[in-house]
Amino acid sequence: MSETTAHSAKHTKSAGLELRAVRKDYGSNTVLHSIDLRLEPGELVCLLGPSGCGKTTALRCLAGLEEVTSGQVLIGGDEVSGTPVNRRDIGMVFQAYSLFPHMTVAKNVEFGLRMRKIPRSERTQRVAEALELVGLSGFEHRYASQLSGGQQQRVALARALVTRPRALLLDEPLSALDAKVRVHLREQIREIVTELGITTVFVTHDQEEALAISDRVAVMNGGHIEQFASPEDIYRSPASAFVADFVGVSNKLPGVLTGQGVQLHQTTLPLVTSTQLAAGTSVTALVRPEHIAFAASVDAQLHGTVVSSGFLGSLRRTVVRLDELETEVAVQHHANERFEIGETVGLRFAEVPVAIRAED
Repeated sequence: MSETTAHSAKHTKSAGLELRAVRKDYGSNTVLHSIDLRLEPGELVCLLGPSGCGKTTALRCLAGLEEVTSGQVLIGGDEVSGTPVNRRDIGMVFQAYSLFPHMTVAKNVEFGLRMRKIPRSERTQRVAEALELVGLSGFEHRYASQLSGGQQQRVALARALVTRPRALLLDEPLSALDAKVRVHLREQIREIVTELGITTVFVTHDQEEALAISDRVAVMNGGHIEQFASPEDIYRSPASAFVADFVGVSNKLPGVLTGQGVQLHQTTLPLVTSTQLAAGTSVTALVRPEHIAFAASVDAQLHGTVVSSGFLGSLRRTVVRLDELETEVAVQHHANERFEIGETVGLRFAEVPVAIRAED
């Protein structure tokens, strides 16, 4: 993006977004259970969760594509629950690019400006700025059939941004793209919305995507927000067993609660959050692979046998069958540290708080 374009496109009316005790029912089925969510102006927040958790419904309530059953939707502090989509002043990008096939790239991007009756000279300038913003200068006269999937999605992004909306809503915008294009485009989206300072909600089921681009992440499950925090806090200090299990990789180990934490064999680890379960309760502890290390036999807290080992570039993930706990764990370690299948090894846990869940 050129300095001129960045300056001329700099967002000046970015608005905070808020869902306040929003409930959404479809008949007898409640999809959102009185959720609260507040975004500061210019913040990029990802709604992350499995299919059916309510994240897209929450986005559609913000957009005005769904009428809330109860609660309030606020944009810039204004209550907009009864305001139609075209008067909420937001830009939207969906998984389906939804470009008009009979229109050129320029005409697709210009469409929203024409509907707002913006003068032609200003439309031309703003379309050029938007296309430069997404790296598609020179593509003005091409049609959708002449573009790759990534290029089509960038046209859709330019079309959403050209009207200079108060907020940007993106619903699984990258899921139809191949992995390499997806990574490149998510970085570009992050750069653009940061440069413009535009409040952005990004819906995804891809945890890596959410952690990579967000200021904060709202992890959703069953129509509830389980945790709303920074990517680092979501990963390092999960507020529930669901968050610990859904975000990242966790080993599931049998343990017993004590007054000091959870006992795994002869080792006691602290808990991420307090629990109302009584001491002596059997639970499952969720331990990250990077929080287990290989150790000399004399220093080991557990012993096991190497089952498999996978090369991950700078890292290696080795699976060990634990004799004492009669289960397997994945250990993440440096790629130069190698073990043979069938080799007996010792392991130690890092003194890092862990999440727990009651045994099924």
